[in-house]
Amino acid sequence: MTIVVGVAPGHCSRAAVHLGALLARSSELPLVAVAVNSAAWSPGRTLSGVDGEYRRFVAEQAASALDEASALMPADIDASYRVHDASSARRGLLEVCEQLGASRLVVGAKAEGAEDEIVLGSVVTGLLQSAHLPVAIAPHGFEPPEGARIERVTAAYSGSETSAELVLGAAAIAAEAGEGIRIASFRTRPRAFAMARVGQAVEDQISAEWEELIREDTAEILEEIGRFARQPASVEVAVGAGDDWRAALRALDWRDAEVLVVGSSSLGPLSRISLGSHAVKIVRHSPVPVVMVPRRATDEYAARARHA
Repeated sequence: MTIVVGVAPGHCSRAAVHLGALLARSSELPLVAVAVNSAAWSPGRTLSGVDGEYRRFVAEQAASALDEASALMPADIDASYRVHDASSARRGLLEVCEQLGASRLVVGAKAEGAEDEIVLGSVVTGLLQSAHLPVAIAPHGFEPPEGARIERVTAAYSGSETSAELVLGAAAIAAEAGEGIRIASFRTRPRAFAMARVGQAVEDQISAEWEELIREDTAEILEEIGRFARQPASVEVAVGAGDDWRAALRALDWRDAEVLVVGSSSLGPLSRISLGSHAVKIVRHSPVPVVMVPRRATDEYAARARHA
């Protein structure tokens, strides 16, 4: 198994390389940095003129992107580099992941917005809609401490059975790597409260009841984690609430080397990632890298939990 990192020719991929190295070190897996040459041509075809010059330019950019990734790669990471010819970056990265049996695909967010937010570009959005494996997204400007390993995994919990399976799988993976696990739920102030002019005391009561319900739901998950043969370094439950999603995510503390695991919407295709409206907002406002898990991979997470 490997960690595949997509580096974009002609664009900065520093954050993706840093996240890929962090995940590779934490999981003790080799890393493969991939630059997709989307101007590929059929083998044996003779190129000339402007068309040939452009394709050679694109190929050179792909090679240059890998040189930059190599310069950023820590010496302790078992890394290799390849250019892959494909009709699009999305198709090329998924092809390499399938060929290598990758456990994670790592990509960078769009270089827009605040450094602690994630803006999804068209390539990343396409990957999230097509991927059959977890996709890790690095926020713009992400750079963990030198030599860092994942300290804690925060798994987003929505209250659904699928979400509970994802949490248990994330806990099993965290335990294998000696990391901590945090089960987190997030909520924002409903607009209806403001429109109906609900008093602060009533809103606080509703919020407290919701938080108590979440903690009751997660009690069973905590019992199951407690039966694992190997335990995570730490186990905790947290609830983040705020007037908006940014405030809700930042109501919790976050470590320098931490990732947030978010599951696919149950309304999406069986094996692929479908971003529900809440998931989109959680991903957008996450201050740490996000690992999006499609439904088929959630089943694999659940199998890890059963084995644990």
